[in-house]
Amino acid sequence: MRAVAVKPGTKDSLHIRHDVPEPNPKPYEAVVRVHSGGICATDLDLHQGSIGRAPADSDYLVIGHENLGKVEHAPRGSKVREGDLVVSTLRRACGDYCRPCLTGEQDMCVTGNFEERGIVGLHGFLSEAYTEDTFYLVKVPPQLRETATLAEPLSILEKGIDHAMRIQSRFSWEPKKALVMGAGPVGILGAAALRMRGYEVIVASLEEEGGRKDRLLAEAGIRYLCIKTTPITEVTRGADAQDIVIDASGSEMAVPSAIEALAQGGICILASVTRGSRPITVDIATVNRNIVLGNRVILGTVKAGRRHFEMAVRDLETIELRRPGWLANLITRRLPFEQALTAMTRAPEEIKTVLTFA
Repeated sequence: MRAVAVKPGTKDSLHIRHDVPEPNPKPYEAVVRVHSGGICATDLDLHQGSIGRAPADSDYLVIGHENLGKVEHAPRGSKVREGDLVVSTLRRACGDYCRPCLTGEQDMCVTGNFEERGIVGLHGFLSEAYTEDTFYLVKVPPQLRETATLAEPLSILEKGIDHAMRIQSRFSWEPKKALVMGAGPVGILGAAALRMRGYEVIVASLEEEGGRKDRLLAEAGIRYLCIKTTPITEVTRGADAQDIVIDASGSEMAVPSAIEALAQGGICILASVTRGSRPITVDIATVNRNIVLGNRVILGTVKAGRRHFEMAVRDLETIELRRPGWLANLITRRLPFEQALTAMTRAPEEIKTVLTFA
């Protein structure tokens, strides 16, 4: 069987393998024939050898965590059936029996000893087929066949927004304004989810105004701001301070601005796993004072569980219903999986690249 793989820890190691074993499902597992998979910055890091761990019995790692496939075989009595379109969650329980993992919330593992498909210790989904415990498979409606690979990046912010709302139930809160830092797929999808919930949304990023992303956001009623020409502080002062701020920029330089943009009682959701160790000078006394005196909150979100994948699929379905074809415009390149190496080079106007298997 063919698959896209890397050798973890080895720079520029992405390659196509032809010797991956065919699926051999356990009694509780389904066999999923892969339709497509998205490429993101995590896959670029895997290709560069800066992250990743192969399964214990393998010297390579099949990558791919943004996924969509069709069930080819389903165990008797399972919630999925042959022919169903599905996406799979990523994170699997640690072996330390921490409470979140024991209760099905592997995305909230407190030991850090979890495994993640296509990233840490488990093969991913960029292969012709895979097996999976049906608990981790989420059904997808047929109308999302070409766009459901977006469920994984959206699920991260579904988790962040959901947890933010739970935290903010601490007081009578009427949020209206939201700022999203970063106009990559996660940022755009998060902005769309917030706009769908009725928020006034601004997306701030480095790309010039008037480009592809600006036009796409405008179609959804979302304002775009180029921070090269208009500083964030100019649009978040006083009454324009933001109730919700999401940082999905991938840059540690954006975090202080994200926190500073918060209104009284607001919440900042950090969704970027920043690399490196670039030092930044921050007036931490002022930051602390503003957080304390303003009852502000800073929240982190990463790798979602089943519930938030289900929320992502529902929101994608609603977005497609309200704005037919809008989601498809987020996918700016579709390549056969054999051209995976080409996908490792990104164009400035690119939003999402998807590799296709069928």
